[in-house]
Amino acid sequence: MSPLLHWLTGHPARACLAAGLAAFVAFAALPIAAWLPAGCVVLALLAGGPVPAGSAALGAALVLLMVFGPALGAGPALGIVIAVLLPSYLAASALTMTRSLSFVFQAVTVGAGLLVLAIHGLLGDPQGVLMPLIAQLGPMLQQTAETLSRFGIESSPQEIGAATARVAWATLAWMVLLHTMLAQVAGLWAFGQMREPGLFGREFRQLKLGRLIAWIAVAAFGVSIGAQLALGRSWQPADDLVFVLAAAFLV
Repeated sequence: MSPLLHWLTGHPARACLAAGLAAFVAFAALPIAAWLPAGCVVLALLAGGPVPAGSAALGAALVLLMVFGPALGAGPALGIVIAVLLPSYLAASALTMTRSLSFVFQAVTVGAGLLVLAIHGLLGDPQGVLMPLIAQLGPMLQQTAETLSRFGIESSPQEIGAATARVAWATLAWMVLLHTMLAQVAGLWAFGQMREPGLFGREFRQLKLGRLIAWIAVAAFGVSIGAQLALGRSWQPADDLVFVLAAAFLV
């Protein structure tokens, strides 16, 4: 394994090829393997620095644009590339400087929380933005409603669509968090195999979110409960933040 990893990261062109192949594999196993090309970028950054990492990111980006562009268009395809690669590259930069997986986990969790709050701040009504897309899924929602009714759960397609839109952005932020951390774990493990045996095990055993994020989660939960009691309805930004932070503790 170690000689292969040395060979892949020893030249920018090989790093580009490896990340491109990883992107093909990720496309075949989405969304489970979305972290794979980003993991190659993390490894290239840890082992070789910005040049091999940039080359790996370019290889992965070209493949992702090629496979998503024709079906979704250039804009959405570029958005996928950014969501898959940019958070992992930024996190890997922090990992390179600190060599602390725990610190990176905390930083990525805070970033995911800020992401979901920024979505609410920029879009105003994130749930409403998704409703036209949800409306196009009418037949699928109808089938889901019929399936649920067989299990004694009565819910209309409109209710299922509204619930889907309500959790979509928080789920997106959590998926970014999850795949970013999977890329860091994979990259650090591979780097440890190459250069520093025992590095990954030591960092993984020390992995924790810390008290600050726990208190932020408690505060967000308090705001959510307070809004429910005061307004008679939930406040979506607080609910989404609670979802992301609680899910981070399950990673």
